[in-house]
Amino acid sequence: LIFNLSVESDVNITDIRLCYTVDRVSFAQVTSEVYIEFMPTTTVDVSWTLEMVRIGGLPPGSSMEYWWTVEDAKSEKIETIPAQLQFNDTRYSWDSLTEGKVTIYWYEGGESFAQELMAAAQQALTKLGQDTGAELEKPVKLYIYADAQDLQGAMIYPQEWTGGVAFTRYGIIAIGIAPDNLSWGKRAIAHELAHLVIHQMTLN
Repeated sequence: LIFNLSVESDVNITDIRLCYTVDRVSFAQVTSEVYIEFMPTTTVDVSWTLEMVRIGGLPPGSSMEYWWTVEDAKSEKIETIPAQLQFNDTRYSWDSLTEGKVTIYWYEGGESFAQELMAAAQQALTKLGQDTGAELEKPVKLYIYADAQDLQGAMIYPQEWTGGVAFTRYGIIAIGIAPDNLSWGKRAIAHELAHLVIHQMTLN
């Protein structure tokens, strides 16, 4: 992911920083600040690359906010308006289906396939609430890949056996479910939803 900035000033620009926050659940909001190296001058074009390998990657559907701060030789500082950026797996053309706090994204299989998965998700949430009192407090996104190989292709360090994963801090679940493997897919959704709901309840 590459960030670019072009800026001009009447006096030398002496300091440029990129600030960003990733939208995820935590006890305190963390803002990362990057000091940009450049030669002070009146016209500056800079770029900085966020290496996904260094941060372990981000799940599909996650988002971040970023902004720049610029200071010149007169110690005058400006800050750009924060911009939103969403990480989408653009390898596929996704369809979506929403019910309550659950949104399912899928690209293989028809509407009935997604509706069956949605029904399984809602049933799992209802049963979880009845059994434990735990409820989904924030919206959740389910990304349904056509198989485990497609899912693993969206991850930085996948395990060979990875078929589904709950990114609990992001409210995102990604699972590889083929349309002809619905029975396993429904069980996998219930399993991953339990992880996510319990994480939300425990953190709060």
